[in-house]
Amino acid sequence: MRLSTLVVGFALVIGGTASSFAGAVNCKQVNKYLQTGRSVKDVAETMVIDEADVKKCQEQAGSEGTAGSKEGGEKGGEMGGSKEMPKK
Repeated sequence: MRLSTLVVGFALVIGGTASSFAGAVNCKQVNKYLQTGRSVKDVAETMVIDEADVKKCQEQAGSEGTAGSKEGGEKGGEMGGSKEMPKK
């Protein structure tokens, strides 16, 4: 009885750990690798993740990239304006 309880408990711990690793893909790092010219396959092998996860990050960055470039332009304008302000 104790052995079966121990085996079930161990299986639950291992199963929970594996699922947390499977869902954790660092898309920022994936996109940095892609920007350096690496292929989807290379990034997947380097980060030990599935190629489908790399493609999801790539698509997500593409959809956010359009909005992000607009925000970046606005921020650059604000920063430029603050440099031109006279000192008192």
